[in-house]
Amino acid sequence: MADTALTVLAGVSTRLKAFPGLVTYKDSIFTAVPQGAAFPYVEINIMSHPFAANDFSGQQHTVRVQAHSQSGGKKEALTIRQQVMAALDRQEAQLTIAGTMLVKCEYDGFSDCFIEDDGKTWQSVIEFQIITM
Repeated sequence: MADTALTVLAGVSTRLKAFPGLVTYKDSIFTAVPQGAAFPYVEINIMSHPFAANDFSGQQHTVRVQAHSQSGGKKEALTIRQQVMAALDRQEAQLTIAGTMLVKCEYDGFSDCFIEDDGKTWQSVIEFQIITM
């Protein structure tokens, strides 16, 4: 079984940058946020573990997408989260993951929106389960 985390990150990033509701943010969508990145920005993270069924194996990835906003506040953070949901949830046909077969991309039920400890940055969070084999 090959580790597909990097190709999943690349595929998710490409999809979000090309999605019509997120094109305004396309230069601010990162898998590694550069130091001093301007707000708003979107950060994509991944946690992976093996997945096995009776006749195949692969990886199950939890992809977390976080939107960080200051001047646009809570409304901007939630608007970005809404567009990320539209771009990824059950959109397997629109998501290209190189070198592997995409089985599923689905919202896993976890999302949140809160103000960070600095008192001026809003963050929205949403997670997806992506299975590859």
